[in-house]
Amino acid sequence: MFHSIGGCLFLAAPIVLGASLLAWFPKYRRFRWRSLAVYLVVMSGLIWAALEVVAYIASAQVVLTEIPLILWFTIAWRLAWELWAQTVGHLGDKWIRWGRLRRRQGRPMPLWIGLIPIGRAGLTALVFFSLFLSTVVTHRCKLIDGQDPLSTFDMPFDHVRIPTPDGLVLDGWFIPHDPPSERTILICHGAGANKGNFIWFLGPLANHGYNVMFFDFRAHGGSDGRTTTYGIRERTDVMAAVDWLELRRPQLARVIVGLGSSQGSMALALAAADEPRIDAVILDSPFVSPRDLVHGKARCVPVLGPLMADLLLAEVSVQTGTDFFRVSAEEAVRRLKSRPVMVIHGDGDFVMPRSHAQRLHDAAAGPREIWFGPGPHSNIITESPNEYADRVLRFLDEHLGPAPRRARRAHSRPVATDAG
Repeated sequence: MFHSIGGCLFLAAPIVLGASLLAWFPKYRRFRWRSLAVYLVVMSGLIWAALEVVAYIASAQVVLTEIPLILWFTIAWRLAWELWAQTVGHLGDKWIRWGRLRRRQGRPMPLWIGLIPIGRAGLTALVFFSLFLSTVVTHRCKLIDGQDPLSTFDMPFDHVRIPTPDGLVLDGWFIPHDPPSERTILICHGAGANKGNFIWFLGPLANHGYNVMFFDFRAHGGSDGRTTTYGIRERTDVMAAVDWLELRRPQLARVIVGLGSSQGSMALALAAADEPRIDAVILDSPFVSPRDLVHGKARCVPVLGPLMADLLLAEVSVQTGTDFFRVSAEEAVRRLKSRPVMVIHGDGDFVMPRSHAQRLHDAAAGPREIWFGPGPHSNIITESPNEYADRVLRFLDEHLGPAPRRARRAHSRPVATDAG
């Protein structure tokens, strides 16, 4: 189930932390089983309610097996905080009491005693909080599809399962064009999303000479895995989808266009750099690299911010067994050479900086276009679906040749759903 160091630590953490508290601090041996049972029931209910709210917003469905996993995670970090408070917290309190005793005795209190609260807060932020954050962002809970092409757009689809080289299986949909087309658009969703809440890409793009394929990245939706790496390992998933198309739908995928949003744009760029079968690339709400993105956000906190940024990147690298420092979509786009690259960024996007989109556009050596459209992160298509489709399809027609069209079908006005 878990394919990372962080995942294995997650499974063992409550047992190890609980045993440590019981062994080193006798007061924790006096807990009541009834109180523990009430805690488990109440927390399970709160977790279920929170998941239902998120699922409603994202037009998804809750997987009940996620509740015990999230509960296990919650218990692990609750125990970790108790152990932290009993060690780092109490040690600081001990030195503070010692300094106050010296002052009451008429002896000078060392100046460093006054720095203990600040030092303890900094240590908590740098060690405990950064470790917590790195675990949360790389090991997410899953929501499954709450809608599909047939229920939303009345479009028949094939439910597909895609094997990856590292032993996972991805869940996907293939929506064929009528009449059959040799062109396929491969949709790559964002972090924390799934193919179901990216279904709104189908309405504007279908029936314009392209088959459309969606799939869930690893650790998302109906796919295997528990660890996400924001496009780094997910590049393998994109290449697995291309392999599946060549093996199972070769006549319908002689031309493959990748359209990736946020995390999906990183995965797509990295995959396309090594995969010549991807003929054109659309990067929606992209970022240049994890390092540039995290450091850009951290600049608002002087000194401590950049330090925490590098520490966070180091921790997610160790937990996932992946290098978050060196990977770059900008370098990958340069390697696309003559292949067409279109970059899209929303004017209301506060997640990804506008400069990242511009850098990726400027890195393209072949045909390129950039569009700063209306809408928030990953939701430009929900704000202006017709313009989105017109710009993307016109760009593809210009550089891949016109695709056989069919009259546009009316499609529902999409409701914006966040996808990181």
